[in-house]
Amino acid sequence: MGKVEALLLTSFHFDPNEEELQLLARRFPQVHATVVPERSYTIGQIGKAEIIVGSPRRRDLAGAKALRWLQTPSSGVAPYLDRSLYGGPQILLTNAAGTYGRQIADHVMGMIIAFNHHFLEFHDQMKRGEWKWHIPPTDLWDCTILVIGLGDLGNNVAMRAKAHGMRVLAIKRTVAERPMHVDELYLSERLDTLLPEADFVVICTPSTAETERMIDARRLGLMKRGACLINVARGSAVDQEALVRALRSGQIGSAGLDVTDPEPLPPDHPLWSFPNVLITPHASGLSYSDARQVFAVFLENLGHYLEGKPMRNLIDFARRY
Repeated sequence: MGKVEALLLTSFHFDPNEEELQLLARRFPQVHATVVPERSYTIGQIGKAEIIVGSPRRRDLAGAKALRWLQTPSSGVAPYLDRSLYGGPQILLTNAAGTYGRQIADHVMGMIIAFNHHFLEFHDQMKRGEWKWHIPPTDLWDCTILVIGLGDLGNNVAMRAKAHGMRVLAIKRTVAERPMHVDELYLSERLDTLLPEADFVVICTPSTAETERMIDARRLGLMKRGACLINVARGSAVDQEALVRALRSGQIGSAGLDVTDPEPLPPDHPLWSFPNVLITPHASGLSYSDARQVFAVFLENLGHYLEGKPMRNLIDFARRY
């Protein structure tokens, strides 16, 4: 077998260390790996790569004539779902799903606890040297959480919520066996009937046409008054202008947004001004172990690719995830 050219584009989420590169060379000697920073590759390098790991610029993919497999270091693959971008006819696209669920779920629970225990208010008081109590509005173990989307991320959120004694409802697009950490599991068409039951609604869905503006003005109105909305999926899943109105009216009691539309959120956007909104800069997936986890996914998939076996996290272009 001739050499297989692989272009490894390094970033925070994918940055093989020397030990990992040596492991790659020992396990797959037929692979010639070129390692460059994500924004420093050349068109020549893109043009001869059969495998690319990273997030290349969309406009450069037409010149990737030898490309057969693109492994992204992220879970989201929306920028790469247009087949016309690619120079070759048969492209395998895989993502890094399964590497971010735990840290994002921790971020979600941090937001839930921060809102329920008034951490934002206490932090503001601290800066003023003010000593004042705020009683939590409820106990988490008496709350209901609705997890929208039960993939890796949703499952991790559900497990942590159940560990806090919460009643866990979840919805999923397809029929599946109910996990032990979920009290009730329904199909997506039940969303409208479940929204009024939840104290916390957490969006964990992939970005598809079906999830675009999924939480709109009507559904915000269906939520329990004063409920908390948390979005760690994609900013496009929420109608932000409707959310602003719902926050102003008190229909929505608080919102934790790790994603916005657009990103970054413009400095003059009204969402910045709400004391009951916590905005983080698409940072919930950041972890000390990100790069190691993504490399493990790539190494496993490389073995499958070379042996012609089914690949982990293979994207269906028609379903868009």
